[in-house]
Amino acid sequence: MDSPGICETCGSALAPRLATSRVSRYCSNACRQRAYRQRMSVTPSEPDLPEYPDAFVGRDAELADLVPLLRKHRLLTLLGPAGVGKTRLAMELSRQFRRGEGRLVEIGRLTRPQQVVQAVAEAAGVPEQQGTPLRARLLTELIGRKLLLILDNCEHLVDACCELVDELLARCPGVRVLTTSREALRAVGEAVYPLKGLSVEGRPWSEAERLFVERARESAATFVPSDADHDLIASICARLDGVPLAIELAARLVRPLSLQEISHHLDRRLDLLNIGHRGAEARHRSLRAAIAWSYDLLSSPEQSLFRRLSLLPGGFGLDTAQVVFDGDVLGVLTNLEAKSLISREANGRFGMLESVRLYALERLREHGEEALASERILSWMCEIAEPNATTSILTEDQIRWQRDEYDNVAYAFARMHDVTDERRLTLASIMLRVRFDQGYVTEAGATMMDVLATAPPSSRVRALAVEYAALLAMYEGRLDDALAWAEKAIDVAEANGQQQILCRVHRTLATVRVARGEHHEGIAALRRSVEHGLRHGNDVSVAVAKQNLAWCLLAQGDTAGARDLISSVLPRLRQHARPDIFTIALHTAGCAALRTGDLDAALSHFEEGVRIGTEMVRALVDCVEGIGMVEVRRGRAERGLRLLFAGDAAYTRLDGAREPYWREMFEETVALAREVLPEQEFEHSSMSGCAMDLAQAVDYALDEESWQPEDEPLLSARQRTVAVMIAQGMTNVQIAARLNISHRTVESHIRNIKTALDVSSRAQLAAWVTQQSS
Repeated sequence: MDSPGICETCGSALAPRLATSRVSRYCSNACRQRAYRQRMSVTPSEPDLPEYPDAFVGRDAELADLVPLLRKHRLLTLLGPAGVGKTRLAMELSRQFRRGEGRLVEIGRLTRPQQVVQAVAEAAGVPEQQGTPLRARLLTELIGRKLLLILDNCEHLVDACCELVDELLARCPGVRVLTTSREALRAVGEAVYPLKGLSVEGRPWSEAERLFVERARESAATFVPSDADHDLIASICARLDGVPLAIELAARLVRPLSLQEISHHLDRRLDLLNIGHRGAEARHRSLRAAIAWSYDLLSSPEQSLFRRLSLLPGGFGLDTAQVVFDGDVLGVLTNLEAKSLISREANGRFGMLESVRLYALERLREHGEEALASERILSWMCEIAEPNATTSILTEDQIRWQRDEYDNVAYAFARMHDVTDERRLTLASIMLRVRFDQGYVTEAGATMMDVLATAPPSSRVRALAVEYAALLAMYEGRLDDALAWAEKAIDVAEANGQQQILCRVHRTLATVRVARGEHHEGIAALRRSVEHGLRHGNDVSVAVAKQNLAWCLLAQGDTAGARDLISSVLPRLRQHARPDIFTIALHTAGCAALRTGDLDAALSHFEEGVRIGTEMVRALVDCVEGIGMVEVRRGRAERGLRLLFAGDAAYTRLDGAREPYWREMFEETVALAREVLPEQEFEHSSMSGCAMDLAQAVDYALDEESWQPEDEPLLSARQRTVAVMIAQGMTNVQIAARLNISHRTVESHIRNIKTALDVSSRAQLAAWVTQQSS
């Protein structure tokens, strides 16, 4: 038998009873009810949650996700960096949740782990009782209550919060916990929802812009943005990464400053954005204070890496971060991500919000580490870039590295002030190479020419830079200059003993010759390129030279020779070449097959080129047009015309021109379609094609059902099938397998479906399907 206890209400002795799973604390139901009324009398009489004087703006998509998550999970953490709006979103979410009481626990104001239990008890209205530990009393009192506890800003007391939350969820079935933190609790059953900045895209006003305007009006009642202000506000919000705290602080400056002045001074944002509400906590009164709160919680190695990463504004991978850190970087980098000071991007790299990076740069300079970290990064970049000047063709990994690191290279270049440092030429070459692929070469080209004029003549990169000067001149239509630079590149490479790149520079010379209409000289240069490649290059480089030669033979009318040549190198290119190079080769093979009347082979080559999905837009457009040419010749002139004019529209947007031989084929095919189609059908098909963007044209090239005229239903039959599968919970991979289409095509279908229905999530799409079925 248990020893008799004391009634917690009246103090009377409790009658002894056999041990049970639940020991009584009261002598009667009357005392139990009296105790309940006493507990309610000490519950704060003010509203459950704080009221805000300003309007809540945006986050509609997040709330649509979070309300069901909070119903499903008893512990939900809003995770994100400083100033991203976790607390305000948590308050709004709790109001929309409306299930039981809501109590806010401001963990951010606490300084010691021991204070967590007391803060939760106070918020829940559970008083201390002499002789009973407060933790035990809290757990007992909350057993029968239906309560949503909001633990706000837990990052500095994560362990203490996690320990208490684990106990609450295990013993109090009516309790749910919503936490905000810059670091996850890692508690049992925790659902984590990463929070980013507000959307900076949207019409007519994005969420970020609407927040700026709303807060600006609160600061200056007369503020009314004009149409001319729209772009400026959008730029301010984008430069602030959509971070609500930064946007609100910037918006409050509209009274003393103009929008132009705010934008102009954003490079000094940590000094500028420092006039938050007087009632706000100290760490939310300025942008610098908000970030400093997170920085001060880091260990010494974490602070060191955080500071040095500020020199990589273009993001970084694990290998890049290792360059600036002494020791094993993986664990430290993971901790920085867990604490929301860096984030993992969609491409697998890490990045910092610009405001966070500027704070880290301040600390880097404060510690006197800037020069050393900069030199490490610069040396690493030049070491990685060495193949640019020593190989006859770059690999896909090398091209990807250049694209990934472009912003970092440009940042490093801008910080180099010694014009005699030959490493400037290396970085300028990388920047121009990347911009060639992107189609924006004017600024990078001017930079290259400036650096080339001051770089040492003996630089190992000089032959590469001179070759790029030839390509730049050709791009700008200065064909005489292009020829002079191309010939000089060969001379420099030979003088410096760089035999391994002669295959490449002779290919460049051939390109210039062909652009000048000197086809025989271009063919001769390509044959020399093949010879040098066989002696000093590699198989892929030789195969590329032969594919270029095959295209020249096509243009000269040697269709049989061209088809034999491209057929001989296509297997090697399929196995080893970059996607952009292989797509070009497939286009050449498709043209050769088309010219010989082998429509099946031509279609196969063109479709494979489209499926590769290369980032080289021109090669992709050419393959789309190739499919259109096949379709016209197969008697499907309407479909073929749509594809041809979709390609024509893409060329117009690229501000580019087809190569002469391909232009002749295009015009020949359009004329053929005009002969077989009535004028009205010809015009309708061509206009339909012009209305397509490139993504729609690619979809239509591979899947005829992906497009429908304007007078047909909102979704095509294929799109409706995909929508139904999404509503059934199928993944993109499962849909692709079921419909026997590529994963990329499924993604494109979903993108087009969302655009057509004006929805932003799979859940909204599923709801639309359900509504249509009812």
